[in-house]
Amino acid sequence: MSLRSDLAACLAGDRTSFRASFPDVVASHDIDARMAAFHDGIEAFEGPTDRPTDALDPWTRELVWRLWLLDDAPVGLTLSGPAYQDNPIRYVNNTFRELTGYGLGDVLGANPRFLQGPDTEAEPVADLREATSIWEPVTVELRNYRKDGTPFRNRVSLVPIEGPDGSVGNWVGIQRAID
Repeated sequence: MSLRSDLAACLAGDRTSFRASFPDVVASHDIDARMAAFHDGIEAFEGPTDRPTDALDPWTRELVWRLWLLDDAPVGLTLSGPAYQDNPIRYVNNTFRELTGYGLGDVLGANPRFLQGPDTEAEPVADLREATSIWEPVTVELRNYRKDGTPFRNRVSLVPIEGPDGSVGNWVGIQRAID
């Protein structure tokens, strides 16, 4: 099978099957040693945070880890917390960091609205706000700003992720710069 299909099958499984199948995927596809080492240390992984008070629950740590595996996906990926906590960013992949110019330390704990600026359109922002308040997926296009102040058109999709108890515990954001 291809790496993509093997990883997709691996990621789709529950935690036990994921942990059981991931080492085989790493071995059969010669995935970067960094991932293998990361897998070996997953039990101690507390999430990429430098804020001791921002400890992540086990489910969120698992989501961060899975998102980390997609660090070089061709779209920006963001994991943020629940809306009632103002959607603090828990992790962004490398593609998001390259797209926006912000490092991981710049964004952890921040609300994704920091990408907005003087010419960000009000209507898509209102659509994002409504979707997070009613826990529904949404896709919008809006003007965002990179760290250096350069504007870019961004297609953003937000998808609510249910936690083990069935309630929405996190959001995955998918970002792609458009012309």
